[in-house]
Amino acid sequence: MELDQTQQPNNKETVAEKKKSSIRTYQSDLSKIVKNNNLSATKMVIEEESKRRKLFKKVSTETKKNASLITVSIILIVAGVISVFLLNILKPTPTIKVQEINLEPIIYTEYQKDLFFEAPSKAKISKAVQNEVSELNIPIGSMIQVYFTKRSTTNDEQQMGKSMIEISELTELLDFRISGTLLRFLEPNMSFGYHSTTENSPFLILKTRSFEDSFPEMLKWEETILENLQSIFIEDNPVFSKDRLRETKYQFKDIVIKNKDTRAILDGGGKILFVYSFSDKNTIVITTNKTTLQEVFDRLSNIYHTR
Repeated sequence: MELDQTQQPNNKETVAEKKKSSIRTYQSDLSKIVKNNNLSATKMVIEEESKRRKLFKKVSTETKKNASLITVSIILIVAGVISVFLLNILKPTPTIKVQEINLEPIIYTEYQKDLFFEAPSKAKISKAVQNEVSELNIPIGSMIQVYFTKRSTTNDEQQMGKSMIEISELTELLDFRISGTLLRFLEPNMSFGYHSTTENSPFLILKTRSFEDSFPEMLKWEETILENLQSIFIEDNPVFSKDRLRETKYQFKDIVIKNKDTRAILDGGGKILFVYSFSDKNTIVITTNKTTLQEVFDRLSNIYHTR
């Protein structure tokens, strides 16, 4: 029993000695590794730091390179946008000439006015005529012809196409309730304008190819002619009042002016409010008073005599 007690401390010492021996062995191994590779602990740390810095420098260089590329790209895009803008602003605007219209007037007038429409309509035409009449300031006794034109196609890019609005198109734009038969016999050319008297009196001159076919159709047109011409025959005349047109059925009467048969609407005192006549077998004159009708007759007669 005493022998066993004396052996227990020796066992503990043996275990402790083994642990110390293993620690010395690990340290010696590490020392050998370091020695065999000619490295020290400090040198290892320095090399690791050097690797980290090289990696960081490489990443930083790539980042700077990408940032430079992005910056250059933005500069090029901005420069391109500015260049396009400056080219559009600074480039000379091409001069586009408007195609001239060759007028073939039916009657001589001292003044002519072109009312041009990009896209003609009843409202636009009526408004343009109304503005023209309100600003009209021509000598008493003189006449102005107002002709309607529109944009048309052309093969020349430096010239804007322009064409006359002929009677068939005008009647369609203004919603004339006029017979197709009468339209078929009307010439494309017409003269519309104003005569300066005590007031600005409108006139419309139409050319026909057949008196025999046109006269009966004019009689039919009497039913709606006042309403149809209201949009361009702009003046202070009771026959063109919308209320009057709705309430009153005007009657045309046969009268003679300058030895020509005439159809007219008269007021209670016999004054002409609206009138039309064939000045010859191929010419229809429409106006609102006797003075203008006579003046048109005279001018048409003078044209024929001078030809």
